[in-house]
Amino acid sequence: MVKVTINRLGRSRHLSTRSAFNSGKVGITDTGERIINGNQCPRGAQPWQVALYHNNVFLCAGVLIHQKWVLTVADCYSREYTVQIGTNLLVDRNAQKIRATEFFTHPRYDVTTNVHNIMLLKLSSPAKLSPTVRIMKVPSSCKQPGTSCTISGWGSTTMDGAVRNPGALMCSNVRIIPYNDCRQVYPTLMRKFTICAAPPRRSSFACKGDSGSPLICQGSLQGLVSSDYFPCIPPFDPIIYTRVCKYRKWIYETIIKNF
Repeated sequence: MVKVTINRLGRSRHLSTRSAFNSGKVGITDTGERIINGNQCPRGAQPWQVALYHNNVFLCAGVLIHQKWVLTVADCYSREYTVQIGTNLLVDRNAQKIRATEFFTHPRYDVTTNVHNIMLLKLSSPAKLSPTVRIMKVPSSCKQPGTSCTISGWGSTTMDGAVRNPGALMCSNVRIIPYNDCRQVYPTLMRKFTICAAPPRRSSFACKGDSGSPLICQGSLQGLVSSDYFPCIPPFDPIIYTRVCKYRKWIYETIIKNF
């Protein structure tokens, strides 16, 4: 059982940008709930993706952006977390399992509208980097509509309403779609803070259990699946993601203040 400190301000420590981010290998520049009808990801293909557990129950996914920090969505909040790192399997005795000790939701997160749906988790000890454990850099720019992306997750893989999580991480190819096209489906969509993506033929989609899963576009973390939107049944509307590129400053400042 993992205790999570409810502390949005955290401890303050003065660190230079270089010492804070380089020492923990966090990235602030580009390197350049299920996946229905997706394909199993190749082993090690998403080495930054982590699974969040509460009392041994899988809740959400997240992204390792620093050896001690995970990025996910705020509506995945739970008082207790164990973070599983370094495996494509949902159950893996050999995976790294690290307690989350503190969490930081965005100060403007609104549970009713799901705006600013983003959260940072601080790990109790650093993740050990390896070929299957890597850090995904936080983007310095936003990708445009038409950009090809990959979504990956452990969410349910059926359309009958039951939650059946796959044993291994599932991947699917999608494209960012224009804001106005997405707004036709979601009239209250906030343009600046969200992004829409869908597969070309609307054949594979995120669903329950994929919350916090990353949208990776040309090697850049552009989105996190927001669990408020799950088109798990036809006609499979586009998926809404928290637009990570718009939160670079908040991510940077939160880590520095609570390092």
